Amino acid sequence: MYLKIKKILTALFLSIAVILYLIAKIFRIAPNIIPLLLPTFIPLLNSIYYSIIFIVGFLFITNLFGLFFQAFPLVLLFFIPHVLFVYSKKNRFLISSLSAIIAIISILRFFPFYIPKYIFENKILYMISIIIYIFGINIYNIIVLELSKTIKGQIKKYLGVDL
Repeated sequence: MYLKIKKILTALFLSIAVILYLIAKIFRIAPNIIPLLLPTFIPLLNSIYYSIIFIVGFLFITNLFGLFFQAFPLVLLFFIPHVLFVYSKKNRFLISSLSAIIAIISILRFFPFYIPKYIFENKILYMISIIIYIFGINIYNIIVLELSKTIKGQIKKYLGVDL
């Protein structure tokens, strides 16, 4: 019953996401897999308004734990293109690709310490990595969207609540 109230649903998903992220980063349990699965909560919210609240809340809470510089590239590279992919009905691949270009250029500009030096030195490898990311983020968005549909079906099956 309470899962139909979007504020409670957003708070529940945000708390689950933050707990999973903290477990992944602090206790080093699947530290690369769990953060990539966190955008599965975005399509379950069914509103861009609550998705933005989810992202801002995630950044704020991870900032309180001192993990902002680890969480911000995750949000920039995966959450924002996924939100644009989920909530844009027309040209979703184009909009997701444009946001991915902006995200990867921002990461390369403001967080160069995350990228190995040999990628910056080799311009062909530099361009190939950007192109692979753009194609990869669209495939990632499709996979996460299908995963969230499966989760929505399981919630409906076991809890009897239609999100």
